Amino acid sequence: MKRLALHAVVLLTLSACTESTRPAAPPSPQGDVALSVTAACPTPANVVVHDEAGLLTALDAAYPGEVIGLDGFFGITADVTIATPGVTLTCATPGSGLFAIAGSGVQDMLIASASHVVVDRLVLDGTQAGDSPYFAANDLASYFAENIRFTNNSVTCSPGGECIFVAGGIGPVVSDNHFQATAPFSGIHLQADAEGIDGARVERNTIVTTTPFVGFDFLAAIRVFNARNVVLADNTVAGPWANSLGPQGLSMSVITGNRVKGATLYGMQFSGNPNFPALLMLNNTLRSNVVTSAGTGGVFAKLACGNAFVGNSLQGNAGNIGLLFDATTGANTVVGNGTIVIDNGAFDCNGDGVNDPNIITGAGAVTHGVTLGEVVSGAIRRVHGITLQ
Repeated sequence: MKRLALHAVVLLTLSACTESTRPAAPPSPQGDVALSVTAACPTPANVVVHDEAGLLTALDAAYPGEVIGLDGFFGITADVTIATPGVTLTCATPGSGLFAIAGSGVQDMLIASASHVVVDRLVLDGTQAGDSPYFAANDLASYFAENIRFTNNSVTCSPGGECIFVAGGIGPVVSDNHFQATAPFSGIHLQADAEGIDGARVERNTIVTTTPFVGFDFLAAIRVFNARNVVLADNTVAGPWANSLGPQGLSMSVITGNRVKGATLYGMQFSGNPNFPALLMLNNTLRSNVVTSAGTGGVFAKLACGNAFVGNSLQGNAGNIGLLFDATTGANTVVGNGTIVIDNGAFDCNGDGVNDPNIITGAGAVTHGVTLGEVVSGAIRRVHGITLQ
């Protein structure tokens, strides 16, 4: 279903690619950015494939733990499903990968439906894909992905779609990728399904859009929904996403070292989806994040209790507003912020009948009673029958 809408590095080694006798793949449309991510292919492949037919044959015959290497940058005409546990899909030659052929009806280029699937060091061009370059899910019925790894890839996101969508499956890792988006609906999007995504790690990714975001206003360049023990660290986000970071319903998680710039609404928005009024951001640590050039304010916190904001740089956002707590917040602590903090917190976090105040120290100025425009969207979007949250 069609859903709604820097220079190349020196090659370190080609030793892992010697089993192929074919010449190296021609440069991909992603050019230098793609090569910078996939410049070496260090994982030896058990089987090397050169086209769509060979890839499908290899996946059909794959045994658990097999490594399939792509030699070349070639098109696909249908979604490719990885259904064998532990399979790794990687490059055999630098710059290798897949693109969706125009008019073919490709929706999600790669679908991970088994546990411990790895997609590493590929170029994935989803320009002509209807949904996204990569989809993984665990609904405990048809899809059983968990502990998936999506690493070191160069990705062109699907216009009007996502960059990557993970719906369920504990322990997903999305790290060290470069994503380029045009008119994105959402970016790196992880959410719970029948199985949760506890332990998710989203680290050291770069995700950029140069054109305005077209998704719901609670979505984000990086959106992680309903999980515990998440690490969201050292990512770089640029461009006019609605929100650069959009966590909701996280607990006991760490958001640190992220550098985000240029969101049309907020650099970080907690709990943006209004359909989950009881799902709190609870006991998380947010430290050393840099948020700038957001169109409404730096960080907007809603449905949030017991979170610690430490040493974040929130300068240079609209109205010099670094942090806004709305009425559904309490018992949060803020240390070391030189911008305006708007504290409207009036929430009983522990259920004792007494509101728990936010504790703010080191702020440039603290004001109360100021409200900004609420972000509200009642629309829904479904992917493989799963509602984006």
